Amino acid sequence: MRDSSLAAQAHLILPLAGKPSNAPDADHGNFFKATTYDEAYWDDYMAARAKYSSDFYDRIFAYYNAHHDASSQTQAVAHDIGTGPGQVAAELCAHFNTVIASDTNSTHLAVAAARLARAGLKDRVTWTPSGAEDLANQYPPASASLLTVAECLPLLDVPRAMTTFAHLLQPQGTLAVWFYGRPAFSEPEFAATCQPILNEILDLTFEKAIKGSSPVHKAAWKSAADTLESFLDDVHLSPDVWRDVYRYKWNPHLPMPVSGPNACDYPIEPSSNIDTETETVVEQKDPQFWAESWDVDEVRRFVECLIPVFAEKKANGEYEHVEPKYLALERAMGGKEAKRAFTWPVVLILATRK
Repeated sequence: MRDSSLAAQAHLILPLAGKPSNAPDADHGNFFKATTYDEAYWDDYMAARAKYSSDFYDRIFAYYNAHHDASSQTQAVAHDIGTGPGQVAAELCAHFNTVIASDTNSTHLAVAAARLARAGLKDRVTWTPSGAEDLANQYPPASASLLTVAECLPLLDVPRAMTTFAHLLQPQGTLAVWFYGRPAFSEPEFAATCQPILNEILDLTFEKAIKGSSPVHKAAWKSAADTLESFLDDVHLSPDVWRDVYRYKWNPHLPMPVSGPNACDYPIEPSSNIDTETETVVEQKDPQFWAESWDVDEVRRFVECLIPVFAEKKANGEYEHVEPKYLALERAMGGKEAKRAFTWPVVLILATRK
């Protein structure tokens, strides 16, 4: 992957000149684009997120190395799509000399650039404001050898995004898409008593945002919910375009959507586009996967960081009705200081561009 002879080429893969940015900060129905650069919020956000383990990244890089033609004269380029605060882009910098990070939200790019600057990595990355679906307007065909798409595909127009990914990847290039869902109490006793309360908290927190949203936003919510309930099985990878498709699922018995049917006023409809003849599905139940140990305040931090404007709405009293549920959760967890074990439902799709 990394080649010291390419060190000076870190910014040679640039967006196509003169192409429009497609107004990356415009409202296309993505609720999570309404963010501001509040350093305290982003510190809490990162602390509350699932931590991608080294063996998880190793699986991706091993797949990439097994399929990438190292003798090719084509430059090895990693492109992190929907980079958010940039943690995946930072990891890619350890393996590739040329890294691109794109995001539909310019605030996310500013946050990511600031965080990578602390590690001396900001200038190793080319930053591109663009929605994932519009990257074909920004980059030429076969401009990347690895695409990472973490925690964002269900929020996109998936068919358009998949067409764009095929455009961006070099032949034999790797697509790595992953998503994790709501945290789950992993100890059986607390899974039985605490998880239903956490599920209620999530539903109550999201109910107004979902049911009171505009038609554009509501359509986006439903599309994301359908894909998440499907564990991304509805993502179609045409065998005419992709080969060696692997779908890894950790804890597929756990619900993937962050909120459930009680928060919605539409049906959640899972489906599958898995090609059983050409794709491999690997499932594993693992209560230790990306394990966390949280007290009730850390659970609260996870929930509140899911909504970028939560603090403002909370100050206006919009979530007072949720507080009794947090008190119930505190008691069920064994008190304010009690820490309980958590795990996550996770899916990783790996595929090679033909």
